[in-house]
Amino acid sequence: MIARGRVDWSRRFGIVGQSRAMQRLLVRAERAAECDIPVLITGETGTGKELLARAIHGSSSRSAGPFVSEACGALPQGLLESELFGHEEGAFTGASEARAGLFERASGGTLFIDELGDTSEALQAKLLRVLQEGQVRRLGGSEPVSLDVRLIASTQQDLVQLVREGGFRRDLLYRVAVLELEMPPLRERIEDVPLLAEHFLERIRGERGCELSLSQAALDRLLEHDWPGNVRELENAVRVGALFQRSGAISPEALQLEGARETQTESADARISYQDLLDQLSARERDYLEAVLRRCDGNKARAARRLGVTRYALRRSLKRLGLLEEELVGATSS
Repeated sequence: MIARGRVDWSRRFGIVGQSRAMQRLLVRAERAAECDIPVLITGETGTGKELLARAIHGSSSRSAGPFVSEACGALPQGLLESELFGHEEGAFTGASEARAGLFERASGGTLFIDELGDTSEALQAKLLRVLQEGQVRRLGGSEPVSLDVRLIASTQQDLVQLVREGGFRRDLLYRVAVLELEMPPLRERIEDVPLLAEHFLERIRGERGCELSLSQAALDRLLEHDWPGNVRELENAVRVGALFQRSGAISPEALQLEGARETQTESADARISYQDLLDQLSARERDYLEAVLRRCDGNKARAARRLGVTRYALRRSLKRLGLLEEELVGATSS
């Protein structure tokens, strides 16, 4: 629940987190819900960007209106343009009738554009014009349609870096990122893992009408994992565990997690403080990133590709872990 207690984000929207990172985010999200400005939600895949967008919409004065969502990477750019802006009859082959676009269909509510960084230069120019004018013209049409829409966009890419590389319009970035909210990756809020796991288990118990819990060993396994797929991966792991363990306490084997890290303990009875666990996880992450960077001759772009994350996410992790370039052997600029 958010610190100031105005919105119960967990109960109403399923956003769970008591870590400092999540509490800071939710305070800013509540502020975003109180106004009508465009919001850009950044973060790695699986962190819950659309869930946060829905929560902001549901807490806003537009909550009675529609929440309309579109993933930019899921459609060819030509078809995406028609989906967003609509078209008139005969605008292109196969356009047998006029159709309102998502901007029009979201009237009175919120339009959520997922993975904005995947849009083409031509589509970015049209988006900018729509946001500047507050009007949209359907493909093949001449009459503008006035809009009453709140825009929320998301990306897992570093749009600032894309601007530098010429892959994204600077003026559009200023339009969509009036307020930026960054979803932290799960590995940076590992203390939320038990809360999230219990949240997913509660949902499963309600769906199946059975009693399920996590064994301590299973919880330890969840805390040891690095979660490259973030919250989505955690939910999948809990659901798989519930599938293989139909009742009682879910075992660590039932979670079917690959590559879970093993914490070093002096004995089976050794007790470790939670802060010690976090320190161990950070140290292992630091060692791993240093090794990957050395294999890539310090080139962060290559390292990010090898790790399967965006350069933005890698830079954020390096900053958090204090990995300055001058500390890395053989580092080169990227």
